[in-house]
Amino acid sequence: MNAARSRFDALLLDLDGTLVDSLQDLTDALNALLAERGLSGVDRAAAGAMVGDGVRKLVERALRARGGDPAAADALVPRFLALYEPIAARHTRPFPGVVDTLSALAEAGFALAVVTNKPVRATRIVLDRLGLDPLVATVIGGDSVAARKPDPAPLHAALTALGVPPGRAVMVGDNHHDIEAARAAGTAAVAVSYGYAHRPPHELGADALIDAFSALPAALTALAEAHQHPVEAPGAR
Repeated sequence: MNAARSRFDALLLDLDGTLVDSLQDLTDALNALLAERGLSGVDRAAAGAMVGDGVRKLVERALRARGGDPAAADALVPRFLALYEPIAARHTRPFPGVVDTLSALAEAGFALAVVTNKPVRATRIVLDRLGLDPLVATVIGGDSVAARKPDPAPLHAALTALGVPPGRAVMVGDNHHDIEAARAAGTAAVAVSYGYAHRPPHELGADALIDAFSALPAALTALAEAHQHPVEAPGAR
């Protein structure tokens, strides 16, 4: 990873759909909330299409899908979190290759940050219970700053905490808001194809697309080498 390390200092990592498969626990908590409101539940596929833009949007989308009042979402966020946090790691597990790859990246000298739209408390519960917390230098959640991805503010907050300029960092995520935030923040972007994307992963516009988290070091190396040897446009000379 010498080439990658010479080009990049930090990796900003999305959580749900990128590092961990949390969909079952999110679905279970969401269905418990809907049941309390006398509404029918949603299946995993439907919940997956609702994940990614923070808890309020998740609750709002579920209420709308099941004939509830979307305007009640703000008031129901605390109740959702009360239902979710105790089970946040019941079924949630790291995707294959995540633990070993993060360990190797940290050992190589990369600073690692989790930048997610999930609230910080719930994020830290998941990271702690899955043993990922020691690998992560900083956590920026959906309630850490005033805006959430795709706004670049969470990425800027993570970079400030790490002391790394945007041009030396890579955002890794599974959804459009990750890639759009990376573009706005001035970082490189890698998308994973296995997450909860709201559109085809190859259409997200990332600098690289990987099918397994274990492929990240190779993708970083390829990005670094492309930066060192840019391809000239036809007729440039």
